[in-house]
Amino acid sequence: MTQYNSIEYVNCIEYIRGARHEQNFEEWLDEQDCPISVILCEGFEERSLAIGEKLATLKSKVSSVIIGQYSNKLEDNKKYRDRFEKLSNDLAPHSTQIIDNDSDGLWVRKAIELSDSDKVLLDITAISNRGLFGAMDAASMSNRQVFIGYSEPLQYWPKKIDWEKINKELSDNESITELVDKAPWLFGYEHRLELIPGHEGYDSVGYGHALMGFLPFKAARLAAIIEREIYSEFIFIAGRPRLEENAWRLQALKTINMHTTKNWKIKEISTFSYRNAIEQIASLLFINPSLLEKYDVHLAITGSKLQTIACWVVSSIVNSITVIASIPAIYYPESFSDGIGLSWVFELLSPKNFS
Repeated sequence: MTQYNSIEYVNCIEYIRGARHEQNFEEWLDEQDCPISVILCEGFEERSLAIGEKLATLKSKVSSVIIGQYSNKLEDNKKYRDRFEKLSNDLAPHSTQIIDNDSDGLWVRKAIELSDSDKVLLDITAISNRGLFGAMDAASMSNRQVFIGYSEPLQYWPKKIDWEKINKELSDNESITELVDKAPWLFGYEHRLELIPGHEGYDSVGYGHALMGFLPFKAARLAAIIEREIYSEFIFIAGRPRLEENAWRLQALKTINMHTTKNWKIKEISTFSYRNAIEQIASLLFINPSLLEKYDVHLAITGSKLQTIACWVVSSIVNSITVIASIPAIYYPESFSDGIGLSWVFELLSPKNFS
């Protein structure tokens, strides 16, 4: 292992030691003793309302509310607009502002500038994986005390009954991968690829490429990235659900992506605990066998929100990593998650102090 890489690994570990773990939102709220500015992102899942509505129900001290509305004007993103407007009036009737969200996360910089408190709560629940990088970059450079909020759904898609149904529909002429890719689940088949601005990394002359990719419920999403480049090695990551009742999803992920993963290594990492994900990603990058010793590493951010936060931290510390987003051409909002589950929060520690 080179000294350069050793320093980066130590920086990742030091970040984990200084970072705060996820805390139950209501417990965290009980500890707050002064007003806070709240930044919300309007989305087409009900859970995007969770933190705002919980703040309103608990009559929390909120100094201002800034809501990012997706500027593509899709009707899907207007589904809960009336409820967003109501809760903003309940929270801060004279200090609410609406701004455009261009999907790149840069709107968060403006939102923080508009906030009137040194303490800011940023709800990332409805921010896309692609947009999370710009959002977190903006939050980490704001010189504010920023807390990151995230809400789980009451029920994730696909539901177990949907997974069982599609298995029953499987014929001898189709693979489970093909059947799922054609189903109106989450996303369509076609995707476009983007390098994440500020996280494009760099390739060194004479090095091959390796890909670290998170397994999605649509294999085509990851396959689009694999087809972009000639990779010499792969490490795939399967998300292990936090709740035991969702444990079946782990094997479903592996089955859906089996034609993509083939005989390559699959590492299981929890969809929860961004600190744990940072540690495991850093280990794969730096510890024997070290990917970064042999390859220029590309990172496919097709995992959970908190896994994506971990990817943001690692790529902010290890500047050589190239981060790639696979963006669906079609969404199926009716097949996304249902209801509102638990909400979590952690204080943001900026990676710029460790790079």
